[in-house]
Amino acid sequence: MRTTICQNSATVRDGCVNEHFGALLSHTSRMLRRAMDTRIAAEVTPELTGVRGMLLGEIICANNENRDVYQRDVEQWFHIRRSSVTAILQGMEQDGFITRCSVEKDARLKRLAATPKGVAYHDRIRASIDRFEQDLQQGLTPEEMAAARVVLNQILHNAQSIEAEVKQSTPERSNETC
Repeated sequence: MRTTICQNSATVRDGCVNEHFGALLSHTSRMLRRAMDTRIAAEVTPELTGVRGMLLGEIICANNENRDVYQRDVEQWFHIRRSSVTAILQGMEQDGFITRCSVEKDARLKRLAATPKGVAYHDRIRASIDRFEQDLQQGLTPEEMAAARVVLNQILHNAQSIEAEVKQSTPERSNETC
């Protein structure tokens, strides 16, 4: 059972989003992801999510520029953990959107390349994401969008600082048993 610590009953129903700024950001992030996934599935193909579509676009752009792309690049671009990237890439490979090819200089590295199927979906994915971005910004002025970027970048910086500070001050856990 989840216990929510909030000041009044209205915020309990909202999961504290009215009281805790971080909860509102988290809720917004999840809603954005779900809305984009729904849009991509409806307009492009149910085989793709928003993240998979954006990743496919990045791979195609890199391939078009004759740049090699590896899993570690994806981890850095999307700021997600190796295990999450592995699962995403495995799914994209199984669904025929990308291939992972061994590299001569290091067999552990797998170069990512879009398949003809992936390339065929690229324009539809890009158009769907562009429409999503336009719809997302509906009713906001350019000034409001600029202010939102400043605020969100500062919040991101603050969160990164908190994480770094906690990691630095927390001793690593040992696997040893007493």
